[in-house]
Amino acid sequence: MGRISSFVTGAALGVIAALLLAPQTGEQTRALVAEKANAVTGEAKDFGAGFPASAQDAIKSAQEKAASFTKGAAPAAPAASVADDELREKIEAARQRIAAQVAANAEATKAAAEEVQEAVAE
Repeated sequence: MGRISSFVTGAALGVIAALLLAPQTGEQTRALVAEKANAVTGEAKDFGAGFPASAQDAIKSAQEKAASFTKGAAPAAPAASVADDELREKIEAARQRIAAQVAANAEATKAAAEEVQEAVAE
């Protein structure tokens, strides 16, 4: 990955230097850049036209592999359901603790708001 990013960075810097040091006028340089951009866009469109078919083939292949893998998989062990039940209990306990804390914070905020109102009223 490092070599590719170094190459792309070097190429970009080279293009920028070439544009800045070009002996042509700005108008000529812009026309040249536009022409090259159109050429690259056309090549990208041509490349992309064949991509969906190959992507669909890859997806079908992956689905077939997944289906064959799941056919050979053993059914889940009963221990998983016990672990799931324990996890659900822990989650419910955490929810209750959070709800209690939220209620306590709301009460504290309400009390503070009342104190502020009293102070403002005085």
